[in-house]
Amino acid sequence: MSAIKDRIHDFYSNSWTAVGGWKASPDYREKVLSLDPKGKNDPLRASIVWLLRIQAINKDDENTIREMTEERNRLAHELRNVLGGTLDHDFESLFPKLAALIAKIDRWWVVNVEMATDPEFVGTELNQDEVTPGSLMLLKVLNKVALGKDEEAWELYHEFTSTRDDTNP
Repeated sequence: MSAIKDRIHDFYSNSWTAVGGWKASPDYREKVLSLDPKGKNDPLRASIVWLLRIQAINKDDENTIREMTEERNRLAHELRNVLGGTLDHDFESLFPKLAALIAKIDRWWVVNVEMATDPEFVGTELNQDEVTPGSLMLLKVLNKVALGKDEEAWELYHEFTSTRDDTNP
């Protein structure tokens, strides 16, 4: 669930080192970590509340995150049975939910943070649903590969790479 918490952590970071990466500012502890409903400063739980407060996600999304987390934990604890084929899993229905959630959060972030602070885009009207974050492109290709649809994966890959601006390396 790093897709949920990493951008927020980095947004509230004010220093970086080669050894430790981004270091969160006191604002991160005050404005994000303090939101953990269990009072334990858990970055994931706090980030979910932060995303709810700024309306980047809704209660249904929060429930999806909970469902994904529970399934991840179940599979991690039962990995031997998953690999042995004795534990049922439903990757085919969960993966699209995960991809949609990541896309929703990334779209919100691109439109409301990155573009809103980029002088080139300030004041530009944009339909958030028309933004296709790089993470979504990758997830769509991975989904096709995971489902054994290699031809469709290659088609998507070529579609995504042909639409990028080749004049800027």
